Amino acid sequence: MSASERLGQAAGFLLAPLAGTLSRLRRARMFHPEGAVYRAEMVALPGPFPGLGRRLEGPALARFSTALWRGGSEWMDALGIALRLGAAPSETPRPGDQDLLFATIQHPWTMPFAPLTTEQHDFLANDYFAVSPFDVAGVGRGKLRLLASRPRRLQARDRGARLDEAVARGEASLRLEVQTKERWEPVVEVRILERAEIDQEALRFSPFRDGKGLTPRGFVHGLRRATYLFSQLARPAAAHKPR
Repeated sequence: MSASERLGQAAGFLLAPLAGTLSRLRRARMFHPEGAVYRAEMVALPGPFPGLGRRLEGPALARFSTALWRGGSEWMDALGIALRLGAAPSETPRPGDQDLLFATIQHPWTMPFAPLTTEQHDFLANDYFAVSPFDVAGVGRGKLRLLASRPRRLQARDRGARLDEAVARGEASLRLEVQTKERWEPVVEVRILERAEIDQEALRFSPFRDGKGLTPRGFVHGLRRATYLFSQLARPAAAHKPR
């Protein structure tokens, strides 16, 4: 473990009680409390890392969420996408599953400014970043991002309905790219297929679930260890319906 990760873990333990308290008060995730989950398909793209693309191919879950607000409010905000890749991804993680978490935050220091640069009315009008690096098996140390498809002429007025419209038209997708030496390269296309009616309280993502060989590194990921644990322990274990 690097010095930055150890520093992040120490900071995370200091912040963990606050994360747990806020999650208990909200009765939801501290950040990204409200979202919609879709079934997706990962399809390998031509590029310099075909082995990685083949490893990530297959079914997935994709959760689109707001960072701060609930109740459908489209106020200034950052947006997020969480992916679970696996043979049959579900609320309950299985050996070999991989979770990847993205937000409209390019660097840790840009987090306070993310709501100013996010198009909060349309999930598919933004790009999403994993913020901190990964050790990618067969590739090396790299960063990850998702580039949204930006479909045109959507008629729906609110953010959720626009996403559903794009899905119905077959125009909802994201391109997962990896950056290793200052250059972004395509790996897979994430095709959003249909709504997944699942219990979102039971669906608990972890940036440390690395069954596909993408292992998180760096200060921010170190920070997440304790804060994620305390936040999840403070949340309800299940819900009667997805939120």
